[in-house]
Amino acid sequence: MNKNFTKLQVPIDKDDLAGLKKRAQSLGFDSVQAYIRVWAKAVKEGRQLNFGVDDWGEPSDEAAARLNRWAEEAERDHKAGKLETFATVEEFMKDLRA
Repeated sequence: MNKNFTKLQVPIDKDDLAGLKKRAQSLGFDSVQAYIRVWAKAVKEGRQLNFGVDDWGEPSDEAAARLNRWAEEAERDHKAGKLETFATVEEFMKDLRA
């Protein structure tokens, strides 16, 4: 263990721990400990975490249709070989800056 770490033991109800494990996994954490570390660091830094909260909301029907149309066009152009491909990041950046 890193010398800057300390161990925290917290008595917790088994059902609460099981629910916390399930929630942590649903958020992509590999353990309850990882979830708690992220939460604790955010609290220390004065940040508020909003896991599962979508501040942007759902797109309007018009926006969703537009995004779907763009995705279909990109897929069609890709299959037709109309999209430029790059072998390296440098090639991509050169084209991007041109």
